[in-house]
Amino acid sequence: MIRHLSINNLMLVDKIEMDIGLGLCVLTGETGAGKSMILESLELISGRRIKPNSRPDSGKKTVITALIDISDFEEIKELLTRQEINFEDEIIIKRIIESDGKSKAIINDNIVGLNTLKEISNYVIEVHSQFSEQGLLDNSTHITTLDEFGDYKIELKQLSKMWREYKETQKQYIDENTKSENIKNQIDEYTHDLKELKLLSPRKGEFSELEKKRKFLKNSRKIRENITHVIDNFLREEPPGIESLITKNIVILDQIKGLVDNETTKDIEKLNSISLEISEISKMFENFLSKENDGDSLEEIDDRVTSYKRIAQKHSINVDNLEIKINELERDIRLTEESKLSLENLAKELKVNQEKYNTMCEKVSTIRKRSAELLDKKINTEFPDLKLENAKFKTLIQECERTELGKDKVVFNIRTNPKSKMGEIRNISSGGELCRIALAIKVTAERNNSSTMVFDEVDSGIGGAVSTAVGERLRKLGEKRQVMVVTHSPQVASLGASHFLVKKRILENNIAIEVQKIEGEEKTTEIARMLSGKQITQEAIQAAKKLMENFF
Repeated sequence: MIRHLSINNLMLVDKIEMDIGLGLCVLTGETGAGKSMILESLELISGRRIKPNSRPDSGKKTVITALIDISDFEEIKELLTRQEINFEDEIIIKRIIESDGKSKAIINDNIVGLNTLKEISNYVIEVHSQFSEQGLLDNSTHITTLDEFGDYKIELKQLSKMWREYKETQKQYIDENTKSENIKNQIDEYTHDLKELKLLSPRKGEFSELEKKRKFLKNSRKIRENITHVIDNFLREEPPGIESLITKNIVILDQIKGLVDNETTKDIEKLNSISLEISEISKMFENFLSKENDGDSLEEIDDRVTSYKRIAQKHSINVDNLEIKINELERDIRLTEESKLSLENLAKELKVNQEKYNTMCEKVSTIRKRSAELLDKKINTEFPDLKLENAKFKTLIQECERTELGKDKVVFNIRTNPKSKMGEIRNISSGGELCRIALAIKVTAERNNSSTMVFDEVDSGIGGAVSTAVGERLRKLGEKRQVMVVTHSPQVASLGASHFLVKKRILENNIAIEVQKIEGEEKTTEIARMLSGKQITQEAIQAAKKLMENFF
C-alpha cells in the first residue's frame, strides 16, 4: 500500500505531496487539470521507461518518491533480502530523472536496476488504463488472477514444491551425467595407462639402480680391462707382481725380526697384515670378473630406463612417483563405476519426482478448468450492471511448457458485442471498457490481494445507475486494499474514503498543478460541480449532499 506519494518537477507539477490511506481514493478535477500526471508518476515509480515529454527542463531533476507499506508482501521481503537491502515494514522507493533522460532508481538509499524496481512495483501497484502495460494487458498475470479466485492454494504450494524438487534432481542428474560422460570418455585412456604401468611394475628407487647398471654395462669392457690389468699386477710371476714382491720382502724381514727393536718388529707384522689384505682384494677382483652380472643385458636395461622416462613424461611426474600414479588411475576407474551407480540412482529419483510433479500438474489443471468455468460465470453476471451487457468473458486454458505453475497457459478472452469474435483483452480499444472489465474481474477474482489498484477512465461513457454500480464495486474492492480512481463521475466520487482535488493554476504566466485533499463542505462542493458544471447551483449542492447521504 502507498502511504505517501511525493512528486517534484514532473511536467507541469512543481511539487505535490499526497498522504493516501486504505480504501477507495478518488481523484477529481476539471478536464486537463493534470490528473494524468499523477498516474504518470505511479507508472514511473513502477519502473516504466521515460517518455520524451516527461523529461524535466535543463538543469532540473524529476524526483518521485513513494513510502510503501510492505508488511503484507512476503515476496517483496524475500526479494529485498536477496538484494541485501535492509528493510522494515515500510520502504522508500525513489525515481530520479535527469533532463537528458537518464534515470536511477533507489530503494532505502540503495541504487537498484529498473528490473528490480519493476519486480517490486508489480506486487504493489497495478494500473488499469487504456495505455497501461500492467494488469490485464499482460497475459502472464491471468494465471495468477485465476489462481487467486480458485480455492486451491494447498495444491499450488505442493505443485511448486514438487517442481523445485524435480528441477533440483534434474540439475543433479545433468551434472552427474556430464561428469560421467567426461570420465567415460577417458576410461579407455585410464585403462590403457594402468595396463602400461602395471606391465612396467615400477618400484621407487629402481630407476636409480637401473641408471647405475646401465652406466656399468656401457663401460664394462674398460672396467674388465683395467681390473684384469690390476690383477695381473698383483699375481704375475715375471716380472714379479705385488703379492710376490711383498712375500719375498716378508721372508727377508722375518730373518731379522728377532734382532730389531719393538717398533720395527711391529712394522714387520703390519706388512704381514697388508699382505693378507692385498690377497683378499686380489680375490675380490677375480670374483668380480667371474660373476654373471644378474643376467641383465644392456639392451633390456636400456628399454626399461626408456620406458620409465617415457611414461613419467607422459603423466608429467617424477619417475619415482609412477607407483603412486597406479593408485590414482585405479581410483579414477573406481570412480567411474561409482558415478555410473550414482547416475542410475539419480535417474530413478528423477523419474519418481517427475511423475509426482506431472500427477499434481494434472490435478491443478483440472481444478483450474473448473475454477475458470465458475469465474467466467460470475464475471459475466457483473457485466450488465457495468453497461457491458453485450460483453462475453471466457477463460482460455491451453497446455504450454511446464513450469512451477504447472502446464497451463491462461489467457482471458472477451468480446464486447455479439457480432465480434473472442479475442485477447489487450486488443480492446476502449479505455473505459477495459477499466470496467478489469473492475469486474478484480471484484470477482481477487479477494486477498493487497496491491494498490489504480483505475483511469473507468467511468468513460457511462452515467447514472451504471456509474453507481461502478462506484459500489470500487468501494467493495477497497474494503481490504487501496484503490485509486481518476473519475469524472459524481456517483463514484461520492463513495471515496479519501478525495483529492486536482487543480490547474496560472501564476505569473506559469501553469502549475496542485493537489488538495478535501472533505466535508469542500467535497460536497466538488461533487456539486461534477453534477452541474462550472456554475454550482444550490440544487446541485443539495443533490451532492443527497448523493453522499445515500451511500454513507
